[in-house]
Amino acid sequence: CSEAEGSVWCMSCAGVHAWCGPCAVKAHRDLPFHKVQRWNGAHYQPTSLMDLGFLWHIGHGGDPCP
Repeated sequence: CSEAEGSVWCMSCAGVHAWCGPCAVKAHRDLPFHKVQRWNGAHYQPTSLMDLGFLWHIGHGGDPCP
């Protein structure tokens, strides 16, 4: 998004990438079980998509209930 530093890395995704928190959540909308890590200034440490703001909507194609 170029608005925030890419500090989140997914160990489950292929390729080299880094996302800001909101973009990581958006990229994993349909991949809720991927394992992510966040840069803490010295090294990557495990975190979760839920800690990044992920909210899993079951049903309605992944969208909130109408």
